[in-house]
Amino acid sequence: MPELRSDRTERTLTHIEDQLDQALADLKIIKGAFPEDEFGNVDTLGHRRYHEEMISAAKAQTKFWEELRRDLIKKGLMWGLLAAIGLMATGLAVKTGITWNAGK
Repeated sequence: MPELRSDRTERTLTHIEDQLDQALADLKIIKGAFPEDEFGNVDTLGHRRYHEEMISAAKAQTKFWEELRRDLIKKGLMWGLLAAIGLMATGLAVKTGITWNAGK
């Protein structure tokens, strides 16, 4: 006569089967987030490469904006200094009465 499983063993096995079914359902959902390769398989490596490319692009964009900001600050300071020198020279010329005739 075959041995009957105890009620506790049966409940434990049922619980394990339910947990396995849930894990498989979760895995199916997770796999749905990944693209498929040319053979219809989940392309986890392609997914990883995509994100690596996105990270690389974000780093390049950050570098671009930092360099642009630095360049604008540098050029802005240069033009500001040049304008200040020009204004001081003009003010000094007006104060001392110095004039110059351009083209004559």
